[in-house]
Amino acid sequence: MNRIIKYLLSFLFFTQISCQEKKDHKKTVTMTKYEWTEGTSAPLGYPMEVYKGGIECEGGEWVGLDIGLSPGGNTWGTINNGMGNSFKGIPTRLDFTWMSYMENQFYMIDAQVDTGKIKKYFSKGYDSKASNGSGNIKHLNYNKIGIGMAPGGVVVVWVAGVGVQKEIGRYLGKKVTIPESEIAKLDSHEDRFFRDDYLKEIHTSEKIVPLKIQQENKGKSIPFGLWDSYRIQYDWKPVFELPEKGKLNPLTDVGMTMVNGEMDQLDSSKNPLGGNGTKAIPQSFSFSVVDGEGIRYGAGCKLNEKSAFEAFSKVFGKDPKSTKASLVIKINESYSFFTVLLKGENGKEAFIKTENLEMFKSRKK
Repeated sequence: MNRIIKYLLSFLFFTQISCQEKKDHKKTVTMTKYEWTEGTSAPLGYPMEVYKGGIECEGGEWVGLDIGLSPGGNTWGTINNGMGNSFKGIPTRLDFTWMSYMENQFYMIDAQVDTGKIKKYFSKGYDSKASNGSGNIKHLNYNKIGIGMAPGGVVVVWVAGVGVQKEIGRYLGKKVTIPESEIAKLDSHEDRFFRDDYLKEIHTSEKIVPLKIQQENKGKSIPFGLWDSYRIQYDWKPVFELPEKGKLNPLTDVGMTMVNGEMDQLDSSKNPLGGNGTKAIPQSFSFSVVDGEGIRYGAGCKLNEKSAFEAFSKVFGKDPKSTKASLVIKINESYSFFTVLLKGENGKEAFIKTENLEMFKSRKK
């Protein structure tokens, strides 16, 4: 056989094998989908609404975020649910335009998200203690992607599950103007972003912005940068000081929220809880404890934001890395009250004012 023909046949044979191997390889590469729902978030008093766009996911899937007004929850990071859970790929990119109503300004974001970080949380899940005080451990999965929008074009992404929420990243949109030619093509529902009656309702409705918040914000400038200050991390840990007369004192159901929108459930078998590590300034916490007679008490409070920021400023100064601190929650002998003290290893300390503090008998153990 002619040497050239032999060469060509050999080349075609191995090329065919190579192509088949690539096809077979592609068949083995699978994309893991997770069950989750999307949601949006806004700060209380600063309602936001996505005009168009959403989240691009692995495999080219698309999740829209034009799911209605996000009026803002009682805390930054409260997520309004979307259309319901379904199995989808992990988010890869944000691509949407939204209205910041109190600024009367549209913003647009087009940014890659940390897909690997989201996948790590989703694939690992987390352990949670049963809320009935039994101490039983349940393994739960993250099932929500939260997209927070704040004044100035700030966007924050969280993953969340029952009682747990973790920040994925912070992004920044840019100001945009919607062309008149585009507005002219909108239907009677889509053009609400540009109607005076709708904009007036957003600003004045007590269902959207509570009257108390409207009055507090009247005449004040928008606190741009506030939501970035929420993200500053400090090295602190919660420490519970329980009454000495108690013989049992098992601490359970300990949960904490931070001003940056994160939430966590802590291992109550350890004291201090949570161990070392940096976290944002705490916002609220709840727990239950059993006294020496076997009576269980439920407790919780919200920390006064101004007082908390002042305390962290006093203890840490201008450098969040200057020291380590303990957040000491001290329960009184009658199990009716507790105090919160931030105590630094540098000798500085400051009490933090509490709001909506409650401590009540729950049930017999």
